[in-house]
Amino acid sequence: MSNLSRARIAGIAVLVVVLVAVALFLPEWLRGGGGPVPSFRSQACGIPRPWLERTQRGFYEGRSGQISLLPRQPAYMASGAGGWSHSGPWPYLQRVPLVVYAPGIAPPLGDVDRPVTTADIAPTYAAMLRGNVATDGRPLREVAALNKATLTADPPRLIVTVVWDGGGWNTLEQWPDDWPHLRRLMEEGASYVDATVGSSPSVTPSVHTTLGTGVWPSTHGITGVPQRDEEGEIVDSFLKGESSRFINVEALAERWDEQNGNRALIGMVGYEPWHLGMIGKGAEKPGGDKDDAVWLDVETNEWITNPDHYRLPPSLPETRGLDADIAELDAADGEVDDTWRENVRLDDPERTEETPAFIAYHGRAMIKLMRDEGYGRDALTDLMFTNFKQIDRIGHYYNMASEEVHDSVIASDEQLGELVSFLDSDVGRGNYVLTVTADHGQQPDAAAVDGYGIDPNELEADINEEFGGDIALAAWPTELFVDEDVMDELEVSIEEVARYIGGYTLADNSIRPDEDVLGAGRFEPGDRLFAMAIPSASLPTMSCPGAEPSTTD
Repeated sequence: MSNLSRARIAGIAVLVVVLVAVALFLPEWLRGGGGPVPSFRSQACGIPRPWLERTQRGFYEGRSGQISLLPRQPAYMASGAGGWSHSGPWPYLQRVPLVVYAPGIAPPLGDVDRPVTTADIAPTYAAMLRGNVATDGRPLREVAALNKATLTADPPRLIVTVVWDGGGWNTLEQWPDDWPHLRRLMEEGASYVDATVGSSPSVTPSVHTTLGTGVWPSTHGITGVPQRDEEGEIVDSFLKGESSRFINVEALAERWDEQNGNRALIGMVGYEPWHLGMIGKGAEKPGGDKDDAVWLDVETNEWITNPDHYRLPPSLPETRGLDADIAELDAADGEVDDTWRENVRLDDPERTEETPAFIAYHGRAMIKLMRDEGYGRDALTDLMFTNFKQIDRIGHYYNMASEEVHDSVIASDEQLGELVSFLDSDVGRGNYVLTVTADHGQQPDAAAVDGYGIDPNELEADINEEFGGDIALAAWPTELFVDEDVMDELEVSIEEVARYIGGYTLADNSIRPDEDVLGAGRFEPGDRLFAMAIPSASLPTMSCPGAEPSTTD
């Protein structure tokens, strides 16, 4: 393990120190309550420059929420009345592993210590394929340069991209000894130790589409889990699999496939339609074809697709062994009782996909798909993208420091080892490239960082009560969606609502502000909860005099 890698393994203790340091160096008005709410510009320019840049990159006019929010650390917007969110521009959510492993193509580089982002993945693939694309990212030169030096050689036969959903550095640092296969790839490949997501909201649909296209949400148009449609209605960003029409640009996989007469094999094995941004629209795009793309029907645990736009390879539903995987997990604690760690009922199909048993099944099914369909079998480069969801899903339920997340990290790493074994044996060293990354980190429990989980339901109710109507439609971790028709009737402006949120305090949000709801207590009842609450439409033109663009925190 390199010295730099060792320095990263510090767990929650480091996060606490970072949050304290951030709080100490922020302006006084960001660290406490009292006094008038600063101007919108003062709020935006008062946060660290990279945080503002990431927020700007994540905004798309007409689709994002009308008010941009940033809780004052260590507060964060909880999921519902509790739970843990992972959306924001803060380093602990933004820092992700980014490993490119190409045995026989690129020599071991180990740690590469320079700032990169998920937007750099697509242009790197373009360089490997002897082309280029107009992107916000840049090719990872340590890998792309090696390819350029051997232009007489053939491009790789197969490029595989693995995303550990929620597997950012702060999650990995919780369990530093439990991902040996990933660590080996870091040592034998190129590990970009200063990689970040690069945009906020740091959520699955947005980041996966950035990974697939190489441009930010401000260009590709997938801004979050919910977003506004053409009529201003709040909808799922991929319309629950019905359409990928909100993607504004071509994915790298789409362009490569079409350049080769749709002969390249393009695949995506995920858990939700939100992962489709990695490969694009399939046959929904004029000139496209039905690429292999599947996700789960969580009620039945069956692989499904949209047959109008994508193809469900028969090898996936034919994959056997899930029952055996479940039985092995059930017996792991020494007692066969249809439960996993006393929390998840293994006899409930709606919960099985959340468990390490399904991680094993997922890995086996994807390998069977690639073997049966012939991925990497000829000289034309094929592309496979996959998302292992359980680290994130379980983190939402039980928090990143839970043993359930620990189990999921171990199982995901085991499947990474199985994948490498398949690639070595069936595709061959020198013929493939494997990239492993994550789409975000995770939020520690509020008590662990002496913080406060803001109740979004209470925030919505308070806004509606303040202005006398159903103005607030949905409060998400970094944005608020409002009903502008109702606001027009009430003669309430976006600016007025934003100013109200800017002055919103702990006492406003908590039903027990005078009781011990804050652990050791970083906040006082009169402290404001938001460092920034501004009209989102101001983000593209927001400039801060004297501030230089920055790529680091």
